[in-house]
Amino acid sequence: MRSVVATGALAAAALFVLASCSDNGADKDGNGVIDSEERSAEMDYDAFIPMKAGLWETKFVFSDIDLPSLNESQKQQIMDEVAKSASNRSCLSEADAKKPGADFFGGDGAEKCVYKTFDVAGQNVTMKLSCGMDGMGSVDMELKGVMGETEFNYDSVVDVRLPMIGKVKMTGNAVGKYAGACPPA
Repeated sequence: MRSVVATGALAAAALFVLASCSDNGADKDGNGVIDSEERSAEMDYDAFIPMKAGLWETKFVFSDIDLPSLNESQKQQIMDEVAKSASNRSCLSEADAKKPGADFFGGDGAEKCVYKTFDVAGQNVTMKLSCGMDGMGSVDMELKGVMGETEFNYDSVVDVRLPMIGKVKMTGNAVGKYAGACPPA
């Protein structure tokens, strides 16, 4: 469950910095994967709005989960647990505030994500990514919303594929807010 949460946080991270249009314009070489250089170029091209450096809090709230075999309280328990695990606090340096990477938002494991769509259009963000979970399955995420200097708000659709369970789809929201200066190291 922890890996699913870390992956969810990872996607949220990508959310912040990522945005994509349906034309998938960031994929300059046309290989279906948007690497870090293509994401950086897209942020430059589409006038990425720098985030405020400092402490950020990210909170996930899931509103629906597609698991027909469970009752409502069981579904809510799973959504609450995944949301709790995915929510986090992270520090963003001055340099990273201009072009934060997915690892800022997602923590360890961000390098296992493959971005399928990435485009920044002012404050509007749309992103699609797939992330591996160290032998536990994978997560596909679609994130759409608005990002600003001190907050972001993304609608999210998360498809988790687990070996023993199969595909689990969750919908919800990821909200991030600037919380002040980072604590001393």
